[in-house]
Amino acid sequence: MQEKQYIEGLMNGSYKDFKMLYDKFSSNLYGFVFGLVKSETMAKEIVHETFIKVWINRENINPDLSFKSYLFKISKNRIIDLYREQLSNPVMEDYLDYCDSIQLSENNIISKIDYDAFVERLELAKNKLTTRQREIFEMSKEQGISSKEIAQQLNISEQTTYNILSTAVRIVKEEIGVVGLLLFSIFFE
Repeated sequence: MQEKQYIEGLMNGSYKDFKMLYDKFSSNLYGFVFGLVKSETMAKEIVHETFIKVWINRENINPDLSFKSYLFKISKNRIIDLYREQLSNPVMEDYLDYCDSIQLSENNIISKIDYDAFVERLELAKNKLTTRQREIFEMSKEQGISSKEIAQQLNISEQTTYNILSTAVRIVKEEIGVVGLLLFSIFFE
């Protein structure tokens, strides 16, 4: 009965009741999400996003329905959205195409390379770039935009685009290391 009171308080904009519901359900929700995504960072983000969505849509919550089910449904939908985004990411498409092309077996050493670890190392490497280098690197290598189009969009010369991209690629390669270099060459060369 107390849960329903918290939900009604939440619906009326009570941050205190929102916090009580968060405290009551967040750890259980985290366990559910982590079990699906196997990433602490992603699980924490999804739990936070779920509760943000609850706060934003608080006036539309039905206090007679299971609040726990409502939370889990929001989280599940967010996980599905994230996986769809990942699957449509050009890097993931290249990775899946590569896996198909060499027909990875469980015994193949390439199958032991952790794609998530590569993406994490790539992000860390991109953090070493200047803002302009990162922007041009992502436009070229991740979004597939030509150097000519990048130059036009950023109002710089095509040669400047090549120079900045060349420097950015060198820095990223140095930062991601030997294992990352293999995946880097698969995705970006």
